Amino acid sequence: MYDLIIEDGTILSSAGRRVADIGVEGGEIVYIGSRPGGGARERVSAIGRFVVPGFIDAHVHFRDPGHPAKEDWSSGSRSAASGGVTTVCDMPNTSPPTITAEAWHEKAAIAAARSVVNYGIWFGAASGRVEDARRMADEGPACGIKVFMGASTGPLLVDDPTLVQFFERTTALMGVHAEDEGVLQAQRVLWEGRTPPTHHDSRPAEAAVTAVRRLVTLTREHPRPVHVCHVSTEAELAVLEAVRGELPISLEASPHHLWLNHESPLGNYGKVNPPLRPEADRRALWAALRQGLIDTIGSDHAPHTREEKERSYAESPSGMPGVEFIFSLMLAAVRQGRIGLERVVQLCAEAPAARFGFARKGRIAVGADADLVVFRENDLVRLTADRILSRVGWSPYLGQNIAAKPEMVFVGGSLVARSGVIVDDAVRGSLVSPSRGA
Repeated sequence: MYDLIIEDGTILSSAGRRVADIGVEGGEIVYIGSRPGGGARERVSAIGRFVVPGFIDAHVHFRDPGHPAKEDWSSGSRSAASGGVTTVCDMPNTSPPTITAEAWHEKAAIAAARSVVNYGIWFGAASGRVEDARRMADEGPACGIKVFMGASTGPLLVDDPTLVQFFERTTALMGVHAEDEGVLQAQRVLWEGRTPPTHHDSRPAEAAVTAVRRLVTLTREHPRPVHVCHVSTEAELAVLEAVRGELPISLEASPHHLWLNHESPLGNYGKVNPPLRPEADRRALWAALRQGLIDTIGSDHAPHTREEKERSYAESPSGMPGVEFIFSLMLAAVRQGRIGLERVVQLCAEAPAARFGFARKGRIAVGADADLVVFRENDLVRLTADRILSRVGWSPYLGQNIAAKPEMVFVGGSLVARSGVIVDDAVRGSLVSPSRGA
């Protein structure tokens, strides 16, 4: 007997569409076709609805333990699930910072106990930690090695000699925050004692371009997979497009760089690294996305509280919440004619699964995990605060017209969320990592 049968859904993939039933047993898809024989403990009609793989957000910053008003694995994973994201990968610069095997396993244990979605955990590049990173990412369970070329503090800020060591001695996927620290330091001196007109003025495109040029040089000298996080400028795209297909470099774009620009009236709520950019850069990102130059979408979910964001510019932290509304924003783009549904599935499920080596994720196929999202295309709705599940209670997209949250979200075949509401708080996700083939 099947645990679940989803009947008559229109299954979407980058290759096209088909109407079929999906049979699930033990959290795994075991049948795709018409009218499977045998009974089912639960049947769901998906007539007139689309079924897609659960979205994968490989760029979140969940915090646990920490400030009681901040996002943690409990609240963050529930906001993710409510919005159709069934797998997240947490960055190393959260509590506990994952630059040791002990801290990595501590964070994994927290996620296992509290997360309703599947979880991967990055290992942070730090001086003197190359061998630790090699063991945890090249040979172990980490989903990749995260490098901060700028914008971080303490042991996670990687200087060039350390970066070269990581290129020479590790082979795992390297995710990179590409802003050059030298350029950023010069800007700090320039603006010392003054508030720049916009955050973009304090962190210009030059910082990003200098960093990606260095990445190109190092990847050519030491070929290994590199994933450039939150690309934000037309100038970066030009550098990276020139080596497309030649070097194993993939690109991530974040929703805030696609939907907002540096003139958005958000004040410190719009402060994020890399910054919101001029409108020409935003439009260039959309063009690159349509042309296939952008590989994945990652929210860079950094959920600071209203209290933190309402401090002075210098004291306000950078970052904004985002994981909850990736699905709704991308579906809004479909409704607006910017992109097709099949491309959304590729960007948000298939491509991240392939890039990170999550063999059982990102696709609807026999043998894949039953992480599934069921939805229908409806009119767009205005985002209001009461629709936000994230603990911080705000979003940079408030007031914008976006798609409704999906009707049903399944993690491992269990219904977790219905129309944006968590219906089974007891579901727990599982660890995903390339080494496990998960």
